[in-house]
Amino acid sequence: MIYSNLKIASVSVQIKKDAGFTLVEVLMVVVILSVLAAITIPKLSSSSDTARRNADIATAHQVKSALDRYQAENGVYPLAQTELSAASGKVTSTNSFIPKYISKLDTTTTQQRTAGGQKGFAVTRLDSNGLIPASTTATNLIMIYLTDDGSGAEVQAYDSALTKVIWSSGN
Repeated sequence: MIYSNLKIASVSVQIKKDAGFTLVEVLMVVVILSVLAAITIPKLSSSSDTARRNADIATAHQVKSALDRYQAENGVYPLAQTELSAASGKVTSTNSFIPKYISKLDTTTTQQRTAGGQKGFAVTRLDSNGLIPASTTATNLIMIYLTDDGSGAEVQAYDSALTKVIWSSGN
């Protein structure tokens, strides 16, 4: 057998005793974290606004369902003149507004933040054709429209500025 001489190369490794991060490395981490924060924080705040809007839409659905249950049991919707005289057009608590159907809803149920504090519900009239009058402006986040004869009811949820309908039972 023929044996050859093997030479193993020795590699010397020096270990720094003062191991740590350089200023450049720390600055790079700070820059990366601030870029990530700049991307995620606006998305988180907009998602909470969307959640508030969706919660108010769900509340408007509940109000319309309650009105429909009232109509199914009584043959008519609540009368606008009765509800308007009892609640002065603004519903501060639904204890006076068909309490058997929506007694757990009140002004704290709406979630969007409004500038003027127009949270909650308001009741107003539909015209004789069962349509919302063009001159009607929203005064609260959830508007309940009723006819004087009990033949119709509509519910609309508005955005926090009360300028845009985000959900309507008439659709």
